[in-house]
Amino acid sequence: MNHRLCQLLLIGALTLTACESTQVTTESFASEAGQFTIETPAPFEETQQSVETPVGPIEIRTFTAETEETAYVVAYSDYPSEIVEQTPPEELLDSSRDGAVNNLGGTLVSEEEIDIEGNPGRSLIISTDANQNQAATINSRIFLVDNRLYQILVVAPDGVENTAVADEFLNSFDLQ
Repeated sequence: MNHRLCQLLLIGALTLTACESTQVTTESFASEAGQFTIETPAPFEETQQSVETPVGPIEIRTFTAETEETAYVVAYSDYPSEIVEQTPPEELLDSSRDGAVNNLGGTLVSEEEIDIEGNPGRSLIISTDANQNQAATINSRIFLVDNRLYQILVVAPDGVENTAVADEFLNSFDLQ
C-alpha cells in the first residue's frame, strides 16, 4: 500500500511540475525593409546607426528583444556592391566573424559553415565577459545575401539555460 501511495504522489508531483513549467510564446516579426522574418520571444526595439569602415560609412539596422536575462538580436547592413563583387564571400564572412569576436573581447568556441537558400553563412558560438565582467555565451548566425550581411544573435549569461528558445529564434530566421 505504501508503494502505491508513493507512486501516486510521485506522479502527482511530476504532473504539477509539468503544468508549472513556463513555455515561452513567440511572435512573428517581419521586416519589409530588411526582407526577413523571425519568431521572437519579446517585442523588438529598432535602432539604426552609421559606422565608419575602411570602405566608408555603413548603415546598420538593429532589432533587439530582451527577456529577463537574454537578448535576441537581428542586425543587417548593406555593403557597396563593388566591394562584395571583388571580395570572396568567405573573406567577408571571416571578417565579420573576426570583427564580432574582437568587438566583444571574446573567444571563438565553435564555427560551422551554413547557408540560407544557397547564400553562405556561419554558425558561431562566442564566449565573452560581455557586461560588467559577467561571462556570457553568444550564439550567432551570419549570412551574406547579395550585398547584405545579416547577423542573428542570442546573448545569455553563462548558466542561463535557454537552449530551446535560442534555437527556435536562430532557426526561425528566414528571407522574404
